[in-house]
Amino acid sequence: MAQSKPLRAAVVGSTGYIGMQCTALLAGHPDVELTRVLGRSSAGSRYCDVVPGSGVEMIIEDSLDPGAADVIMAALPHTVAASLAPGWLAAGATVIDCSADFRLRDAAAYQQWYGVAHPSPDLLGEAVYAMVELERAHLASANLIAVPGCYPTAALLACVPALRAGLIEPDIVVDAKSGVSGAGREAKVANLFAEVNESVHAYGVAGHRHKSEMLQQLRVAADGDVRFTFVPHLIPMTRGILATAYLRPRPGVTETQFRDVYAAFCATSPFLDHVDRPPATKSVTGTNRAAIHAGWQDGTAVVTVAIDNLGKGGGGQAVHAMNVRFGFDETAGLESRVLWP
Repeated sequence: MAQSKPLRAAVVGSTGYIGMQCTALLAGHPDVELTRVLGRSSAGSRYCDVVPGSGVEMIIEDSLDPGAADVIMAALPHTVAASLAPGWLAAGATVIDCSADFRLRDAAAYQQWYGVAHPSPDLLGEAVYAMVELERAHLASANLIAVPGCYPTAALLACVPALRAGLIEPDIVVDAKSGVSGAGREAKVANLFAEVNESVHAYGVAGHRHKSEMLQQLRVAADGDVRFTFVPHLIPMTRGILATAYLRPRPGVTETQFRDVYAAFCATSPFLDHVDRPPATKSVTGTNRAAIHAGWQDGTAVVTVAIDNLGKGGGGQAVHAMNVRFGFDETAGLESRVLWP
C-alpha cells in the first residue's frame, strides 16, 4: 500500500558511486523526502560540494539516528552494513543494502568469498533478493532487502528466463565486461586512467566472488544444480556492463520458442527492453533499464544484456525495489538519467 505522506529516506555511504546514484534518485523521487546523507570522510561538508553536479545541499553527517528514516539505503563496504543493520531494523526502518552482506543465504559461503565471518548470520534468512523481475511478490513485505551485484544482475537477466522455462541444459557460460566505476570511488593504482586506457583484461578467472551469488540464484531458477563458468573483464569506460551468455538449448527447442520466452519475460517489467539486435552499453547509460537480445548461432543460444552498473546494477535497482516495497509506481523517481561519474 502506498504511503499517505512522503517516505523518509537516508543514504549511508552517500559519497561513493552507488551512494551517489541512490542519493540523486531519491532526491528527485515524488514520494520520498531525503532526510539524511551520510559519509564519514566528508562529514560536515555540503553534499553538493563533495559530489559534482548535485543539487542536494544537505550537510553530510557521520552517524544516523535510525528513527530519522523509514528506509535506509546502505552503500557501504562489505561487512559494515551487516554490523549496523540489526539496530536499524530494531528501530523500525526498512533496510536496503547495496553491498554483498545479505545476498548469500549461507554464512559459510560468505566467509569463504569475503574472508570474514558474517556479522549477523541470523539475518541471512530474512533478506529478500532485490531483483524485482525475480522477486516482486516477496519484496512487497520485505524489511531487509539485498540489492544484487552488478555482474549478477546482467548475468541473471540473461540466463534465468531460459532456465525457468526449461529450455536449456544447466551448463552455462557467461562472459561479462564492466566499466571502471564498478570498482568503486576509492583511489587504486590498478584503476588509474593510464593503467586501464586502451587496454582490456580478464580477471577473477579462478573464481570471481560474485559467482557464488549467481550460482545461488541460477540453482533456484533451474530447481537443481547448474554448471556455471563466469569470466569478467575490465574495459576502458566509466560505467556499464555487457554480459553475453552462451546457453545450450534442450533437444527440440527452436529459435522462435527461445525468443518468445525472452519477449514475454521483458514484458513483465517496465525496465526490460527486448531488442532486435545486440545492445550497446551506451544505450542504457545512467538508467535503470536493461537491454536484452536473445540471439542464436548454429544451435547455441547467445543472450546479450547491457545495463548501467551503477543504475540497474546498483542504485536504480535499489530504488526500484523500494518502490515495490512501499507500493509506489515502479517507475517513480527512475525516469531521469544520472550521469556522474
